[in-house]
Amino acid sequence: MNNPIDELANSFMKFPGIGRRQAKRFAYFIIQSNPSFSNKLSSQILSAQKNVKLDPVSYQYFYSENPSEKYSPITLDTSRDARLLMLVEKDVDIESIEKSHAYHGYYFVLGGLAPLLDTELDQTIRIREFMKLIETKSLVTDESQKLTEIIFALAANPEGDRTADLIKQKIAPLQERFQFKASQLGRGFSTGTEVEYSDADTLASALENRR
Repeated sequence: MNNPIDELANSFMKFPGIGRRQAKRFAYFIIQSNPSFSNKLSSQILSAQKNVKLDPVSYQYFYSENPSEKYSPITLDTSRDARLLMLVEKDVDIESIEKSHAYHGYYFVLGGLAPLLDTELDQTIRIREFMKLIETKSLVTDESQKLTEIIFALAANPEGDRTADLIKQKIAPLQERFQFKASQLGRGFSTGTEVEYSDADTLASALENRR
């Protein structure tokens, strides 16, 4: 039988940013905890997997008490600026940007970044879904609802920059056809920074000075 501590640590190592030492600390914490805590944690994980849904437009995860609800609160919010579409890597980036109160458009969650040596974007990020959404938002007849700008809000690191460059190449024919702008976060968003870890003021400045 495999060591259950090692197996538990190996599971924790699959979490983003968790190395072996921290994974082992988590494993020992679980083992030393009251069984009621472990049972509650297990129940919460299963409940989240069962009741949290994936928005088919923005690909943002959301919770709704209405079992028939298909769309996230942001997607359903008609007061937002439909002309703006922000591209983010992950759901937590949306939470960070919303705290800045500097952006009032809609979002699309890419689901990751393209690895530096990977050229098959379809296998790692939602590029096809993103392009389909661009076309849908560009073909509406109401000018107040038609896409005018895509904002790239990806990490300011080599993977984020490469992902943005590859996507810009992919959407170039759509941009030429529909004449929307493509911008990215500007001053205030330091090189090497992930959106998730930026404070509200920094994100507000980066949005205001996007280029």
